[in-house]
Amino acid sequence: MHNTVYNPAVDNRNYFNSIYGLPPNVSFPNPIGFGVMNTFEDPLTRGSSNTSAPLGKAQGFYVIDTFNEYTLFHIFTANITEGDLKGTIDIFGQMREVDPVRYLTVVGGTGAFLGARGLASSTRVQIDRTPPAKWTLYFDLDLYY
Repeated sequence: MHNTVYNPAVDNRNYFNSIYGLPPNVSFPNPIGFGVMNTFEDPLTRGSSNTSAPLGKAQGFYVIDTFNEYTLFHIFTANITEGDLKGTIDIFGQMREVDPVRYLTVVGGTGAFLGARGLASSTRVQIDRTPPAKWTLYFDLDLYY
């Protein structure tokens, strides 16, 4: 899953796939960005390189949901459109950015993944915080039907 955040400072409007909403209108310091939402439509590939064979797209959002660390509540669908197995996998849960492996819950699916349940373990392959911020996540799925 490859994510490139929109950043008006570098005007990457032609190649972003993720955008943050406005921070909440609060009158106190909010250094972590509690309540900020990011919506994304990230490319999914077979490997961790941007040039790996495409599988589909991950579409959804996450919200920063704690006051004192970067903890994100994710809801997204992996829409698999290429290969022998086509369908969707619905993924949901909270993960802490500092954890080397993050675990999310698979709550359903369609097509070849109809009724899937299980675990989605995520590790960060790379991150580049230079604007526009970019990162790649690797997912390992344990699915049960």
